[in-house]
Amino acid sequence: MSFFSETKNAGLAFMIVGILSILGGIIAVILGAMGYKVDDATVFTIGGAVTAIGTIIYGVLYFGYGQKVRSGAISAKIEILAMFVALVGVGTIITGIFSAIGAAVDGTDLGAVIVSVIISIILGLIILFISKKINDGKQTTGDKIIWILLLIIFAICIILAILEIITIIGIITGICHLIIYVFMMILLLDNEVKSAMGM
Repeated sequence: MSFFSETKNAGLAFMIVGILSILGGIIAVILGAMGYKVDDATVFTIGGAVTAIGTIIYGVLYFGYGQKVRSGAISAKIEILAMFVALVGVGTIITGIFSAIGAAVDGTDLGAVIVSVIISIILGLIILFISKKINDGKQTTGDKIIWILLLIIFAICIILAILEIITIIGIITGICHLIIYVFMMILLLDNEVKSAMGM
């Protein structure tokens, strides 16, 4: 398991996922701007191109985080965990906003778009709040609940990553996601992190 517990490997996996997100987003923007069609059906729309901008930004954040983990700029175990959760929170807000704008551009009902944005922002802020709780230096009942929730979430993400690998199409991202979430699981089970979260 030393491969999965090595921060450099996890950092590299983050960087690869970030690069793939950036490239996929750029392709989606280009094809969306062109209104790419297959059998006279529009597959990529202008709204889809707008949505992809959020994917590109999230990919850049993922890459930057991975670079810091790999280089050791972020080295404390509890900090790595907290910043990963914070990254998910920020990503939820960014992708949610751009997805909503993209849906509006494609003619989705404005009310539905507003609700979508509000839900994304609220969910993202909750995740950011959780990230702050993880690394606030206090051991509370809330920390214990967060630890249990993260354990369940990471376990589910590991299963999803394995399924992604099996599909072959997503084998590269699947392997990267597997490395990331096994690493996060090992991190969560580390005595230092458990102690910091009151477990």
